[in-house]
Amino acid sequence: MDKTLLVAWREFTSTVGTRGFFIGVVIFPLIMVVGFALVPALITNQPPPVRGRVAVIDPTGRLAGEIERGILERAAESGGPEGAIARAQQLASGVQGNGATAGQALEIAQGVVAGASAPELRVEVLPDDTDVETVKAELYATKADASRAMLAVVQLDPNALTADADGQYGAYRVYVRAKLDARIDRQVIRPAVNRAITDARQRDIGLDPERVRKLTAVVAPQAQVVTAGGERDSSGAAQILLPLGMLMLLWIASFTGGQYLLTTTIEEKSNRVMEVLLSSVSPLQLMVGKIVGQMGVGLLVLTLYGAMGVVGLVSFSLGDELSTSELGLLLAYFLIAYFLIASMMAAVGSAVSEVHEAQSLIGPIMLVVMLPMIFSTAIITNPNGTLAAVASFVPPFSPFVMVLRVGAAEPVPGWQVAGSIAVGLASVCVASWAAAKVFRIGVLMYGKPPNFWTLLRWVRMA
Repeated sequence: MDKTLLVAWREFTSTVGTRGFFIGVVIFPLIMVVGFALVPALITNQPPPVRGRVAVIDPTGRLAGEIERGILERAAESGGPEGAIARAQQLASGVQGNGATAGQALEIAQGVVAGASAPELRVEVLPDDTDVETVKAELYATKADASRAMLAVVQLDPNALTADADGQYGAYRVYVRAKLDARIDRQVIRPAVNRAITDARQRDIGLDPERVRKLTAVVAPQAQVVTAGGERDSSGAAQILLPLGMLMLLWIASFTGGQYLLTTTIEEKSNRVMEVLLSSVSPLQLMVGKIVGQMGVGLLVLTLYGAMGVVGLVSFSLGDELSTSELGLLLAYFLIAYFLIASMMAAVGSAVSEVHEAQSLIGPIMLVVMLPMIFSTAIITNPNGTLAAVASFVPPFSPFVMVLRVGAAEPVPGWQVAGSIAVGLASVCVASWAAAKVFRIGVLMYGKPPNFWTLLRWVRMA
């Protein structure tokens, strides 16, 4: 036992004492934090300068003028200083609560948007009998003058304002130029056409569109989460990001130790250091010591990143989203995931002499372990569905599935938590047993690297 612990301590210190580990575990998160802080300041939601024509074909004969006015107004608001300042005026009262006056907020907004430029759109109303295909051909035609380029074609249905025999109204179609900024379509053209059609329909039945808009405009309040520490705004994003964060934390922590275990085993074997170590300890002691030592590395990563995550939740007043029991289960599933991955890495590392030789053996297994990431959205939105429940009992990705379920909003039945841990522990025992047999044979074998079936044969032979 003492020799195993000595091997474990040597493995741990030789890993965490390297410059690469420091850069990967400490510097990289700092870069990410700085990046997240700077990126929002560098991103603008203003559309790029756009110049061109928008064609409108209106068989109803009543909507073209209103659509033209709506498009031009929304284009001016989407990127121009006037629209941005108008929106700042509406929000200025809310800024006063943070210690700034409305005038100061407006002054800031004016400075930010001083260089903004609105899209320069020109709306052309075409006759009803216009050949649509001919107009659509202009969408991919090259124009020497960018202001003459056709950007979009809006074609209204003849029954856009009158219902047919079944009581169904028509609508419209929009054809756009390739690589046109999607915000021009979503925020300028479609809202203008939608409002023109709905306003005309309301007027046809004797309603005042402006009054209808005021009657139907309801500012939905932000839901308040009631906790023992008080109330806070509800965060729907946290319900998605928390389980994803737990999955990424488990993935990084378990694979960090597993990857170091693979590389150190291969290096020691290729440098013949393994032979020196085996003169003092048995193959089983060496393997167990290396796995335990790298487990310490994984726990260190889990602790550092987990602490950063908890501090982040608390700083955003979301500490109640994560319970102590969830942290305990995260630790339990980390141990299961790590020992499964470490057993695989130790077996493969002992069987090959070069890192590139291990890729063909590890690649298929890595693809299987990545399945929880692929289906993460489906599992988070339906944590007690058939897919999530079945996958929770299928190693090697059961621990990754369970952390998604545990972090989701819907509670997981206790028997499934206990059953997944039992299955995980059983799979760890089987994986460790198989890895020990492969390690004992492969650690002193050199030459042609084995394939997957050779490893299975070693398990039966040893």
